[in-house]
Amino acid sequence: MRRFIVIVTLLYTAAAAAALGFVSDWFREELMIGRSAIVTTLLLSLPVVLVVAAIAYWRYSERLAFVLVAVIVVSTGYVAKTHHDAYGEWLPSLASADVETSGTASLNVNGQTLSYRLELHDPGTVAHREYLVVMRGGKDRRIRLPLFDDARSGYVSAKTPNDWIVLHPTADADVVRAETGRFLFVRKSFQVNLQTGKVTTLFTKSDNSH
Repeated sequence: MRRFIVIVTLLYTAAAAAALGFVSDWFREELMIGRSAIVTTLLLSLPVVLVVAAIAYWRYSERLAFVLVAVIVVSTGYVAKTHHDAYGEWLPSLASADVETSGTASLNVNGQTLSYRLELHDPGTVAHREYLVVMRGGKDRRIRLPLFDDARSGYVSAKTPNDWIVLHPTADADVVRAETGRFLFVRKSFQVNLQTGKVTTLFTKSDNSH
């Protein structure tokens, strides 16, 4: 019984830690709604599992071992369902993402030059993600932009960076305005805080003519 408790607890802890890393990109980006729910569930279930496992091990209790398994099954099922609803897959995929990039452009902001590019990850799938990657001061910052509302949103491969994304400076050196280019079949603009990673949608209009 104790061996079973130890094995189950270790397997769940390892799996939950790996899932946290994949889903949150090791907490390097702002969490979207689906990801936030998954991370919250895992962070809440881990201490519960560890406490129940410790008590079950100490008391050699079959009833608490059953409770431990129930907690693991329920939390795993909820995480899988939430991930499926958000990304169309039951579990985070270990496969490498298909990534297309706009190429690198430069922008002068209050005397400081920064470089940026737009990356489309898994375009055309339900797991699509779009990132603005900004390089300044020798550091890269990856910020997720809510560009495409669904997998059917279209694009044409960029010939120049401006075909996909154009950044404009603002009065605040840490804030830029991002506008989509002509080769993305959606018209959107955002206010992006390069320091905090906060993204605010200023304008959006789907281009259904393509």
